[in-house]
Amino acid sequence: MSLPPIDGPPDPAGGDCVGCGRCCHHPPSTVSLLADDEARLDEEQLRRLSVIEARPPFFRFLLHRDGHCVALDEATPGRHACAIYAVRPTGCRTVEAGSPCCLEARRLGHLGSSVEFRRTDTSAVE
Repeated sequence: MSLPPIDGPPDPAGGDCVGCGRCCHHPPSTVSLLADDEARLDEEQLRRLSVIEARPPFFRFLLHRDGHCVALDEATPGRHACAIYAVRPTGCRTVEAGSPCCLEARRLGHLGSSVEFRRTDTSAVE
């Protein structure tokens, strides 16, 4: 399930990220958990929010529901907050406002195939 696309650039400081949430809308098996990510999450969070692939190399991914990451809290209409923001995975930490990944998600209404998570032009935030 995609959200409507958003026109215009995002706040370079990330101020409108919770109002956007497009990068959290993506296909299953998009957000993998590294060892450091697993260490940040407690056992209950790992059990409730992730799945280990049944085939080698047995990667662990955040679960996916209704077209978005299961950790996305959409209880408040118009807000797309991460329920595990303080302990979010490395892949989520690298998505920066204004990065190609962010701009693609805003343009499509969901995360597409971009793998460029960080901004290449940092002059907008200096």
